[in-house]
Amino acid sequence: MSGGVREFVDQYSSENDGRDPFDDCLMRAGGVASWGYDDGHSEFLSTAIAEVMRLAMARHGVMSVANLRIDSARDEVSRWVETHPVPGSTEWPAPVGERAQSWRRLFLDSGPEDVRLHLGRAESVLSEFAVEAQERHPEGVATFGTSTRKFVNPVTGVTFYGIV
Repeated sequence: MSGGVREFVDQYSSENDGRDPFDDCLMRAGGVASWGYDDGHSEFLSTAIAEVMRLAMARHGVMSVANLRIDSARDEVSRWVETHPVPGSTEWPAPVGERAQSWRRLFLDSGPEDVRLHLGRAESVLSEFAVEAQERHPEGVATFGTSTRKFVNPVTGVTFYGIV
């Protein structure tokens, strides 16, 4: 990975109105997690998916969640698990955005076995989602932009992402 995660986060933030990429990833990850819902672990599944999305964006220099390939996020799980960096370290820094608390609950407050378990679940869901997205959109590369869509609840005004 050219540069590092922290450098990517700084660049992303400067190009995206000060937002943290984890926050942006978590919105779409929630839609993917609800599609591949894992009973009893939805927050951790969303968090794990969002984190591998953030790490894949850093590796490939992707400055828009919509442009991130689903297979790139899926493949990022094994890269990080195999290299054994410590969550929260300089090599694997914690997000700093508004939604960073969910990251802390999974990656800092849980044990290493739980982290590996939820990253493994994220990899499985992303593998299935990549296949599903390619089947739904065979005309091109499956990205989070071509496979998810923003919805707004007309009553509450709550924004969420779903699968298209």
